[in-house]
Amino acid sequence: MSTLANRASETTMYREIHEFPRIIDSALSNLSQIQEIAEILKEKDFSTVQVLGRGTSGNASLFLKYLIEVKLGVLVADASPSTTSIYNSPIAMRNNLLIGMSQSGKSTDLVEFARTAIQSGAFFIAMTNDAQSPLAQLADHHIDLGVGPELAVAATKSYSSELLHAQLLVDAMSGEITPDGLAKESARVIDDALGRIIAATDLHVATDIVVLGRGYSLANALELSLKIKETSLVNVPANSTAEYLHGPIAALKEGSSVIFLSPTGQDYEVIAPTVERVRGITSKIYWIGSSEHCAPGEIFLGGSSINHESYSAVLDSTVLQLVANHCAVAKGLNPDAPQGLNKVTLTR
Repeated sequence: MSTLANRASETTMYREIHEFPRIIDSALSNLSQIQEIAEILKEKDFSTVQVLGRGTSGNASLFLKYLIEVKLGVLVADASPSTTSIYNSPIAMRNNLLIGMSQSGKSTDLVEFARTAIQSGAFFIAMTNDAQSPLAQLADHHIDLGVGPELAVAATKSYSSELLHAQLLVDAMSGEITPDGLAKESARVIDDALGRIIAATDLHVATDIVVLGRGYSLANALELSLKIKETSLVNVPANSTAEYLHGPIAALKEGSSVIFLSPTGQDYEVIAPTVERVRGITSKIYWIGSSEHCAPGEIFLGGSSINHESYSAVLDSTVLQLVANHCAVAKGLNPDAPQGLNKVTLTR
């Protein structure tokens, strides 16, 4: 193992990423609570659904939004905490389902929005890593992320667990069967990605990086963007591959680095127009997810081979975290304690 690989493996962030297979096993052996909550939700006829989250958990809530809309056929809105925390506006939320996601369960604006929603008649489900947190205590039902203490400032295992529990909840409501061997595949993905990321030695020196995904992978694209910003101090935009063609691609230059997130099971045709446009501008292209569309000269960083788009996106989340950890260490930075950040962010 190289000196750089040794340094990358010594971070708390690295160790916490490696806990995800255990978290999967634990979640799958304790499905009864999620199944009970799913049965309760199926008996109710909600007129609207909203998801609530900030930062990493906000990205996870986008994944949940896609799952509910695609698997259950119910439109989902992204809650706006500022409506209550800044503007003190009452909102009619009778017969509304609100699902809040937060590692700490303590962010002031999320708690205030949830409290206002409940007072207005909303049914509230919280997913947090602390059953005693203010957000969890407000909830009609709480889903514990079950990751244990997360010590690195940059969230990793809690994000992956949010994706997993979002998937399991919607599975329980839709009747979809969970694929076999998830924990084993997660461990394989992590081990395989490590060598691939180390070989991609030039990514950490890039200062012009764009991250692109679509559908279930858009949350991971946004999360990779956030993780690189946090740990490598590089401003990295993230877009939907569709949205990218509506203007942002004009800023792409020869020599820019583009990371595509395309999970196994995704229809390539939905991203193909963007891929071809990007290939006409820059050759520095990286892939997370499926290796099938990685052209000669492009670099595959790793991903799940399970032919199930949303579950592959869940498992791919560890690859983007390993990329961020490696790039930060290669730049001589400490990904466990990024400058100016705290583990719990309290916003109004």
